Amino acid sequence: MIDFQAAVPTIHQNDSSFHGKFANLPGVLSTIGPALRANGLAVSQLPEDINGQPGLRTTLLHTSGQSLTAVTPLSVNAGKNGTQEWGKAMTYSRRYALQAVLGLCVGIEDNDADLEPETKSKPATKAAAKPKNPEDRPPEDPLEEPEYVTCLSEIKNYRKKQDCIKDFKAAFNLSSTAQLSETFTKVKHQQWLNANASKYV
Repeated sequence: MIDFQAAVPTIHQNDSSFHGKFANLPGVLSTIGPALRANGLAVSQLPEDINGQPGLRTTLLHTSGQSLTAVTPLSVNAGKNGTQEWGKAMTYSRRYALQAVLGLCVGIEDNDADLEPETKSKPATKAAAKPKNPEDRPPEDPLEEPEYVTCLSEIKNYRKKQDCIKDFKAAFNLSSTAQLSETFTKVKHQQWLNANASKYV
């Protein structure tokens, strides 16, 4: 489970209703699916009767044979189409039961997958100059690609990497939902990391 949580990307809100934004079931499943399979995990969600009332059984299985299961009562609204109301309740409950059994939360950057370097927006590389000591360079200069990749790899291996990410965002007034791979791009960010790394290793 630890390896899974380290590998799964942040679940983003990708849909909306009059109640506000939320992550729909296909969005949750498509986000967690690759990390589940890579770590020998699978999730089964089936209807179950609870003393004559509808329920949902969610089971997390591992290739080792171990499993974790829980049953959630379904709150089905009365309506003209009972099957449709049951389906709505099932879909709603599946989203939250999945997140609960896997220890995840929509929008929380609590995993290493968000530390992977961006392939589409890498910092520009200075072809004519060799890397310099970051302390001697202008803070607003863009990081060279090797420096960018090295810094993100170091953070990924920190024992207190989540504290590091949180403090970095606070230091540069970044949104809590900002992706480190998209914002850690300048020399001043490397300078900050060099000055504070000892707190997180």
